[in-house]
Amino acid sequence: MRKYASIALAVLFLAAAALVAAEHEKSGKILRIDPDARMMVIQTKQGDQWEVYWTETTKAEHGLTLAELRAGDTVEIEYVERDGKKWATEIEREKKGDR
Repeated sequence: MRKYASIALAVLFLAAAALVAAEHEKSGKILRIDPDARMMVIQTKQGDQWEVYWTETTKAEHGLTLAELRAGDTVEIEYVERDGKKWATEIEREKKGDR
């Protein structure tokens, strides 16, 4: 009986840890970028605005560099939430904005 309780507890712990570290995904248009703060504001089609931060480990897809991103670009961002902030793990530009 004790063995089953230990196994059940371990499974619950692993499931909770997976939920905390789960990646999320957002798509939207970049409204502004602050390269010094490594932060951008994106607006979804529903009108929600999100501040998304990046680090040196954030991956840019298809040979894109983060320095190439501009306000007006449409992006898809995979992120994790930590310390009350959204941290991008991957960024893909879906469409270049009008410049």
